[in-house]
Amino acid sequence: MRWQHRLLALACAFASQSIGAQTPGAALFEAHCSACHQADGSGTVGLAPALKGAHWLTLGKDRQYLPTVLTKGLSGRIEVNGQVFVGSMPAFASQLDDANLALLAQHVRVLQNSAETEPPFTAAELATARQTAGSPPQTRQRRQALLGLR
Repeated sequence: MRWQHRLLALACAFASQSIGAQTPGAALFEAHCSACHQADGSGTVGLAPALKGAHWLTLGKDRQYLPTVLTKGLSGRIEVNGQVFVGSMPAFASQLDDANLALLAQHVRVLQNSAETEPPFTAAELATARQTAGSPPQTRQRRQALLGLR
């Protein structure tokens, strides 16, 4: 019976290390985004698009695009990886401060495997996005323009 207790203690220690190893950005993503976009950013068919893929190579060229999505939201019809989505992503400007929004944006970059090629997002960048006029439909229009769509 003692070996079972040791095994259980070892399993608990491993689980607590894994939980403790989560970055603040990952924790924010889990709390605010993963229900729709999944923990790995792969999206949910018919509900929320993937936050990674070839289209992000283009969208990521505009460094303010992701902060704009997070602070202003996005609504309307978009197509991602051949799937059409019509819906609304809420703005998080009223729920999270600039520092936490920067951590969240940086975690999205981690999911996209682009965090190492770009400098981390800063609270100042998110503050700029927050202060810039915009709305969910305007974010969609910006997305369409960046992707060369009408």
